Amino acid sequence: MPEPYVGRQRILFTSFFTMFAFLFSMQAIPPLLPLIIAEYGLSFTSASSLMWLVALPGLFLSILGGLLVAKSGVKFFLTTGMLIATIGSMLCAFSWSFPLMQFSRLLIGIGGSLIVVSAPAIIFQRFEKNELGSAMGLFSLNMPAATVISFNVLGVFASQYGWRFSIFCTVVVNISALIICIISKDGDRIKPKKIDLKPLRNVNIWILGLIWALFNMAAIGYTTWGKTIFVRYDWLPITLSDLVASLLMLGAFIAPLTGIVSDRLGKRKPLIIISCICMFGIFLIFPYIQKIFLIPLALILGLLAAFLPPALFALPEELLGEGKGGIGLGVLNTFLNLGVIIGPLTIGYVLDFTDSG
Repeated sequence: MPEPYVGRQRILFTSFFTMFAFLFSMQAIPPLLPLIIAEYGLSFTSASSLMWLVALPGLFLSILGGLLVAKSGVKFFLTTGMLIATIGSMLCAFSWSFPLMQFSRLLIGIGGSLIVVSAPAIIFQRFEKNELGSAMGLFSLNMPAATVISFNVLGVFASQYGWRFSIFCTVVVNISALIICIISKDGDRIKPKKIDLKPLRNVNIWILGLIWALFNMAAIGYTTWGKTIFVRYDWLPITLSDLVASLLMLGAFIAPLTGIVSDRLGKRKPLIIISCICMFGIFLIFPYIQKIFLIPLALILGLLAAFLPPALFALPEELLGEGKGGIGLGVLNTFLNLGVIIGPLTIGYVLDFTDSG
């Protein structure tokens, strides 16, 4: 029996907000990096650890989490992941040393690895195949929303009240998401099943994961170090640098429309391929343009990026079969975290090595 409209929207909001809370915590660091680097006297490479440590647990826990979601249920994993991420964000806000801050980011990553495989999985359970693109389009707003808000709000708060106040804002958001998980009465629609490794033999899900890794290497690398590069080497004002660095995600706010497009076309792979090729071309010319073109080109980049996530997130269930989307999400999250680790770390190393934008 199809899920009632109100019930589906409630599920979609829960899924969206829990994912947003985790991503908000993750993306809180880039606009604060100049202040953190100055306080602790860090190199760019060392500072990049605050991003890749969040991604590290996902390399080892995502596929296992995707398998266990099918066995233990989505709500249990979502609530557990949100609890761990909340504890990590609280520890980060009150950390008194850089190593403790690194540990708190690792803890956020452990919780996030559970959230990322369980939050979208519940959408697979409640939405029909011809609605998945639209639902995933709305769900995909979590990343641009988290990035744009963190870049353009937390940076301002940090300049006025210090970077720890900005981190404390993420604590409030995480606690709110945890409460929503706890009080939610929506259980799993699909009964738990035995662990099945057959879906992992599907080569298409691994190809999809590789695409997702490359996409996030570029996107997270750009958003992590964009502000620092624009301020340090292009001499842009801090607020303008925050805006330009977040425009890639700002363009992604049209993801609900691109999700509808993928549903109407019924062909998601061509949208993914076209988006990747066009983004690659823009990144190639980005270093050579004049400053006046930075904003429009970054916005175009964001518009192109909006076509990929809704189509990509709708595919795991289609490729692997009903009730196995969580396993596919585990594969995608493994590659996502690989991209998040390699992107910021590589750019941080290059900045240290060349000391040039």
